[in-house]
Amino acid sequence: MSAGEVSPAASGGGQVTARAGALACVLMGFIVIAASFMHWVHAGHGIDANGFGFVNRRYAELTGLQLTLGWFTTALGLLIIVGGLAALYAVVRQGSSPRPGFTLVTGAGVAAVVIAGAIPVRPVGLTLPLGSLGATSAAGDLGEPVVGIFVLLAAALTSVVIGLVGVSLGARDAVAQRWLAVAIAAGAVMGVLAVALVWWWLGRGALDVGVLVPA
Repeated sequence: MSAGEVSPAASGGGQVTARAGALACVLMGFIVIAASFMHWVHAGHGIDANGFGFVNRRYAELTGLQLTLGWFTTALGLLIIVGGLAALYAVVRQGSSPRPGFTLVTGAGVAAVVIAGAIPVRPVGLTLPLGSLGATSAAGDLGEPVVGIFVLLAAALTSVVIGLVGVSLGARDAVAQRWLAVAIAAGAVMGVLAVALVWWWLGRGALDVGVLVPA
């Protein structure tokens, strides 16, 4: 698209929709980041976890810094914000398409959805270091997801929907559709790899026999 050509997605009613969508993406990105610090899992006995591990400071100090999914979701939240700002800048400029920004939002949102969706499958195993707890690998299935993970999932899903709508604004663009498919696939792969890596990291040193150590 030339510098003087107005993007179809940035004209008329599409411009208003794209601007609102871009601002909403920025908001969703901040919510994803905030949700990373909220309670994700309640395992009982005073053992609760957020995206970065133990909520209980004493346990956090005992186990030290861990590779957790909160690092990934925070980075994904930042990518959603960047994508939203890029789309907003394109709309304001009226000389470029906001589709690349919305494509980035969609891909990052898909990755966050995969991560949030994995937590209920293995609540403790994807949030807390089993070896430091003196637990079996089976203990990773304990616990139940709480409000933070649902806030994360809702914000991530909303980002994906907004991103898809943003890319679809204006005339159909085959190149944009291909990039969108690539972003969705890349986001899904990124989410799966993040979950697998953290699953392995937090499961190191888990005992063959043992129980979750209560507070």
